[in-house]
Amino acid sequence: MNSTGYDMSRAVRQELVSDCAAGAEAAAIALARCDERLARVEPVLAEGARQRGHAFEAQALIGLSGGLCPLEDLCLHDARMDVRSPTREITRAAAMLDERRRLARREPAEILNPTALRQRLSITEAPEPERTGREATASGTAKQIAAPWDRIDLEDDDDGQVDEDDLDRQEEDDHGDPAFADIDALLARTRKKLDAWNDLSSDAGRMNLTLRDPAYDAAGRLARWLTVLEEGRGLPAALAAALALDAWLWLEPSERAGELGFALAATVLRQRGLGSAHLPMVGLGLRRGKFRWSPHQALSARVAGLLDALTEASAFGQADLDRLSLARTAMLRKCENRRGNSKLTELVGLFVASPLVTVQLAAARLHVTPQAVEAMLKQLGGSLPRELTGRKRYRAWGIL
Repeated sequence: MNSTGYDMSRAVRQELVSDCAAGAEAAAIALARCDERLARVEPVLAEGARQRGHAFEAQALIGLSGGLCPLEDLCLHDARMDVRSPTREITRAAAMLDERRRLARREPAEILNPTALRQRLSITEAPEPERTGREATASGTAKQIAAPWDRIDLEDDDDGQVDEDDLDRQEEDDHGDPAFADIDALLARTRKKLDAWNDLSSDAGRMNLTLRDPAYDAAGRLARWLTVLEEGRGLPAALAAALALDAWLWLEPSERAGELGFALAATVLRQRGLGSAHLPMVGLGLRRGKFRWSPHQALSARVAGLLDALTEASAFGQADLDRLSLARTAMLRKCENRRGNSKLTELVGLFVASPLVTVQLAAARLHVTPQAVEAMLKQLGGSLPRELTGRKRYRAWGIL
């Protein structure tokens, strides 16, 4: 949406609580059950479920935007073992994966801090220019709203500085066509300005190379979203998170970090106690469900659909934990009647805790030789996780 209006009056909140009470309660119960299971299971299973959840969420967010991101390619790219050139979707998913891992390690209050959000979204509040009455001249106004290629002439004319190359060019063109002399001078000024803008060594230079809408008002949109987030503190936890995500999708505080709203909604759940053991997979629930968010729907319908997505995400999290536990049980059966110093049990734990395992990674973690890892892989037999690369060398396995 291009509008920053988001009606959250007291009457709207009361109507929202009345319409979505059942959905909010069901989502809260599902989230609490999933979080409690992760808190009670063995640490290796909980860590494996969390790491796989990050990958599932990144893949789902790409799918919601209409892209294709195979989970195997994402895990291989994350481990720097690509079997083919990574696509744009794979690169975006890898960035989302890293973002979720960073957010999962930080405290919710630190993430939702307005200053930290502005820094993350590269939003700076520009100071208002000092004006006395109506002293702003027409030339000053034109300079503020002029296009970049127009500002080149205006700024250089104000500076009144000409380098030696321009002087030499003017001397050479004294007897030539003055129109060509003007064109050469404009090209020289343009080249000078572009050299100053194409600076990748500083944050300001990199920001100049980013296409941005000057009328987007990201600071105002973020301020309105923070207001909605503050107004949701008196609501139930699941309803507050769904409302925060709906406001993010409506207001779009960032031009390029639209998927960040799903992680922030999950952070709201962590802050309210419904995700203390994991970062909920909000986007995955929305991808697996039948509901598709649209700004043309009513507020209660949008929030109810997002609450159903939270319920679906919790159900998938518990099912994935069951599947991971079953795979671990099948592999542990191969570890029976082994020597006391056998590393096969530790290899099983590595398979469960990591989405992707290679021979080199297992050898480094278990402090054994690659040949020993190859022998243990053969001992697992039919319970060995699926090989992901399809190659005979530099192979990788994972429970996906």
